[in-house]
Amino acid sequence: MKKLFAIYLHSMMRLAEHSRSMRWLLRKGNTALVKHLVKQYQKNGLGAWQAFWIPAFSEYGKYRAPYLVKKMNIDQHSARAIGSYHDYEDPIFGVEGHWEIDANGDPVRVETACVACEDLMRESQDPKCSGEFCRHIVSAMENATGCAINPNYKVEIIALLTEGDESCRFVHRIN
Repeated sequence: MKKLFAIYLHSMMRLAEHSRSMRWLLRKGNTALVKHLVKQYQKNGLGAWQAFWIPAFSEYGKYRAPYLVKKMNIDQHSARAIGSYHDYEDPIFGVEGHWEIDANGDPVRVETACVACEDLMRESQDPKCSGEFCRHIVSAMENATGCAINPNYKVEIIALLTEGDESCRFVHRIN
């Protein structure tokens, strides 16, 4: 089932690349999924996501990596290039952001608006739930994507809109 989910989500993303109506449909599906995930979390906490959802998003990350390498012409030795999956997915998912470089010279994706964050905050009054969605599900997806490209890649989430920060901040590194 996890592989099937990965194939489904990747197929929807590919369709949404080229079709405004498919982007709309994907976002509506994501809103419904967030609502479902919040309800699961409210009943069983983080454990509700550990058996299926976190591994399923990780599987999706691995599944999409070869496509993104080819589409984005990703240099597997560059953390910024690997992190360009943000440049692919953000417009499709309804995320606004830009790139910065931190004091250590690492590329940082700064996201200032996010439809999923809005959905999470609307559905859950528990900021822990909203933050854990990003820290576990989104992190699993992004780290799996990057590690499929370069096993030494790591993305670290250091700030989240869902936790009251001014932006989401994702630091990209190759160790």
